[in-house]
Amino acid sequence: MDTRTRSKTSVVEAIVSAALIKPLEWQQAIVELEQQGQDYPWTEAVLQSCFDDMHYESWGIYAPQLCGFVITHSILDERTIMNIVVDPLERGKGFGRQLVSTVQAVAQQQQQSLWLEVRASNTVAQALYQAMGFSVVGQRPNYYQTTDGSETAIIMQWTAEH
Repeated sequence: MDTRTRSKTSVVEAIVSAALIKPLEWQQAIVELEQQGQDYPWTEAVLQSCFDDMHYESWGIYAPQLCGFVITHSILDERTIMNIVVDPLERGKGFGRQLVSTVQAVAQQQQQSLWLEVRASNTVAQALYQAMGFSVVGQRPNYYQTTDGSETAIIMQWTAEH
């Protein structure tokens, strides 16, 4: 690794380590990130409804502005990652990993299993989730909309060692 690459890596590591994760409050930046970060984004009404339901919890990651968020749904001993978005310009820096790690810590504290669905074509996200201890437990054929029709959702689960 040359000096310039090492220096750039150090800057990214410093930004990520300085990032702040905190409970997310409703703000228009959520809609903007959703629209930038998803091929088929949730509508503003759907996003906002997650902040009006006591079963949903959300966290944002700030570095220093909002650059990603995760929305979860929790009932009894299960928590589901409903949506996770990182600004396309900020991907690959570890922000998604930090958000998932935050949710895992909450799920472990509350003795919950953690579930998510991911597009079959999103192999980068699948690799991240598997590296973080998630296992593939099923599929939902034709679950996600695509420009060519639909694609399969891969169902993944994480269980904390209690």
